[in-house]
Amino acid sequence: MQKSQAELIRLLSSKQLKQQIWLSQLFLGLIAVVLASILFNDWQDIVALFSWNFSDWIIFGVFSALMIISLDLLLMKIFPKNWWDDGGINQKIFQEGSYIGIILLCFFIASVEEFLFRGVIQTNFGILIASILFAVVHIRYLSKVVLFIAIIGLSFWIGLAYYWTSNLSVVITLHFLVDVILALLIRSGRFRHAS
Repeated sequence: MQKSQAELIRLLSSKQLKQQIWLSQLFLGLIAVVLASILFNDWQDIVALFSWNFSDWIIFGVFSALMIISLDLLLMKIFPKNWWDDGGINQKIFQEGSYIGIILLCFFIASVEEFLFRGVIQTNFGILIASILFAVVHIRYLSKVVLFIAIIGLSFWIGLAYYWTSNLSVVITLHFLVDVILALLIRSGRFRHAS
């Protein structure tokens, strides 16, 4: 009898699940590097995607992340838990382990995904394709309408932040802060219902 992906994930320990995430992110990173080497003329074009503009970083990175987290937490209070439940995956990933390990994992995820989806794909193919692919990669959110709408909305918002700033540092910060704050809320035991 074949087991569903959700059943297989439930059988993994928190440590094993984190290892799978690291491996999947390394794979996405490899895809990003290969695509970047094909789609960009030289590495200076890639380096140019990382610029520093403090006001953009604060407004579109930090402030934007805080607004998204606030909205996420508010909606989780309003809607029933089963509408936001990702099968307990985030709970399992982040309820154990060191705080430093969680921070590093969230930073790695944000860096790899934003380099791939914004830096490589959006820069070369546009916001629509990048945002849809970003949502598809987050497959566990596709089976619940509210989670699907949330991930699509987040994806397009990050895409817009990149479009407006042309700055990967901004969207990496935005993505990292959303992930790490929700993860640390789970890890600290203060929040048992984060998506």
